Amino acid sequence: MGSWSEPNIQNALPQYIDTIEQVRTGKARPFHGLSTMSGIFKTPHSQPVKVNTIGLQGDERVHPPHQSPEKAVMQYASQHYPFWQKELPQSAPLFKKGGFGENIVTQHEYMSEENVCVGDIYRFGEEVVIQVSEPRAPCFKLNHRFQVKDMSKRSQDANKTGWYYRVLKEGYIKAGDEIVLLERPHPQWTMIQVQWYLYRERKNAEVMKELAYMKELGEETRDVFLGRLQKGVFREDNDRLIGGEENVLKWNPYRVISKRRETPRIYSFTFEAVTPHEPSTKVQPGSHVRVKLGEGSKLVRAYSVVGGDSNRFELGISLEEGSRGGSKYLHEKVKVGDILPFSEMKSDFPLEEDADNHILIAGGIGITAFITSAQAMKTRQLKYKLYYAVRSSEDVAFSSLLADLGDNVHIMDKSKGQRLNVSEILGKGDFRTHVYVCGPERLLDAVKAAATTLGFPQSNIHSEAFTASTSGDPFTVDLAKSEKTLDIKQEETLLDVLRDAGFDVGSSCEVGNCGTCRVGVKSGRVEHRGTGLLDDEKEGSMLSCVSRGIGRIVLDL
Repeated sequence: MGSWSEPNIQNALPQYIDTIEQVRTGKARPFHGLSTMSGIFKTPHSQPVKVNTIGLQGDERVHPPHQSPEKAVMQYASQHYPFWQKELPQSAPLFKKGGFGENIVTQHEYMSEENVCVGDIYRFGEEVVIQVSEPRAPCFKLNHRFQVKDMSKRSQDANKTGWYYRVLKEGYIKAGDEIVLLERPHPQWTMIQVQWYLYRERKNAEVMKELAYMKELGEETRDVFLGRLQKGVFREDNDRLIGGEENVLKWNPYRVISKRRETPRIYSFTFEAVTPHEPSTKVQPGSHVRVKLGEGSKLVRAYSVVGGDSNRFELGISLEEGSRGGSKYLHEKVKVGDILPFSEMKSDFPLEEDADNHILIAGGIGITAFITSAQAMKTRQLKYKLYYAVRSSEDVAFSSLLADLGDNVHIMDKSKGQRLNVSEILGKGDFRTHVYVCGPERLLDAVKAAATTLGFPQSNIHSEAFTASTSGDPFTVDLAKSEKTLDIKQEETLLDVLRDAGFDVGSSCEVGNCGTCRVGVKSGRVEHRGTGLLDDEKEGSMLSCVSRGIGRIVLDL
C-alpha cells in the first residue's frame, strides 16, 4: 500500500487517494418508536463484500429512488463528524462513523464534497471500479437518526451530505483496500459546486444547461436542472427535508367546475378530479390542501377545505389586502374549466378526541377551517359551539351550510353592535373544554390573553392564522456562511428576498403557523411574529415568512 499524503490531482493519473477503513451494510428497520423504515443503520464487515451494479450485497434501501444503480454506493466524509459533535452537542454520541448510513468509511479523511467531482472514476481494491454520480440529497430520516428536527436541512446547508457512486465493474471490496483515482473528467464540478446550483443559485440558465446534459451526473439531479431549464419548474424540497415518502406531495390535476361569489370578498370554488380516486376519501376535520398557481406553477398556497371528498371538494378564498399572488390569482385569473394541480389533503387542525366540550371561534375567512369540524361533531352528537365574527351580514360565507348546524352557530355581526366577548366564551369552559381559533392575529392574541387572565389551560387552545402582517421597518441581513448581505425593504418578506437570492428555504403556510421556513439567527434583534416557534426556539431562530429583523441581523446561511 502506498504511503499517504494529501493527493495533488494535478499529477498524472492513476493516483492513490485513500484507503478503505470500513465497508458497511445494513438491513432496513424502523426508527425507535416509529413505523418509518430505513436502511440507514449499517454495520462494518470484517470479510470482503460483493459489490454489484445495484449496490453492496446484503445492503437494503427502503426508498425506491435510492434503489437506483445511480445510487449503488454511498460515501460520507468522516472528518465531518467532529464538526457535528461540536455543532450539536446534545446528539454528539450519535455522530460516529457510519452514522449517516454510508457504505464507505476511509482512513485518511481526505475525500469530501470539496474535492470529489462528478464523473470521478475510482478503483476500490483490485477489482471494483466505480464512478461518482451525484451528491446525496439529505432527507427527513436524518432528523430521526440524530434526533435533531432539522438535521436534513442543516446537512444540506453545510454541504456535508455525502455522495453516490454507480458501479462500472463488479467485484469484492474490504477494509484495507486502496482507493485509486483513475479519471477526472469534470474537475470543476465538485459536489459543493453542484449543490450550490441545486439549492442556492437556482436560476443560472447557462449552468442549468451544462448540468442538465452532463451524462456523468446522476439522472435524478439532471432531471432537476432539466425541469428548471425546459419547464421553469423549481421543485420544492420541503417534503424531502421534513417528511418521509409517505408525506411527499403528490400533485393531481383538478378542474374548476364552479366559481361563485359568497360575499363581496370571498369566492367559493368547487374542484373535481380529472382522474377520479378509487376509493374516494371524505374530507376530515381540519383538512387543508395545497395548490400550485400562476405561470409555471411556481406559487404554492395552502387552503382549508370546506367540504367534499378527494374527488370533489370546495374551497373558500378571500381576496386579502396586499395579496402576494395567491388569492389575487384565484379571484382574478382562475375560471370554470381551468385545471390546477393539488396535493393530497392533510388534516393538521383536527379535533381533540378526549375533549368533553368544543368551542370554535372563527374570524372572517377562518370559517372555512371549521365547517367540516362542526358537521362532524353534529353527526357524532358532540357538545360544541361555533362563534363566527363578521363585519356585516353580507360578509357571512357558506350561510346554507351554517344553517344546517342550527343553534350551535352564533354569528356575531359587528355592524349590529355584536362583538365576540372572548372572556365570556372561555369562562363557560373548563379543563375538559378545547378551544379552536382561526382568524387574524389580533383574534388569536385576544383569545390567548383572555385564557391567561382566566387561568384557562393554554394547552387546550388550538390556533391557526389565515393571514399575518408581513411588512414593517426595513432591515439588513448578513449571511455568515455565504458572506452575502441582503436588504429587506418595508413591503418585502425575508423569505422572498432569500429565495430571490438563490436560497431554497422551505415554506408551507406563509403566515407563521407551521415553522417550516425557520432560519437560524446568529446575532441581532428579531421582531418575532407568528406561532410556529416555541419561546425557547426564538433564541436562535426566526420565521422568515413573517418575522422581521431590527436594524441589522446575522443569519446562519
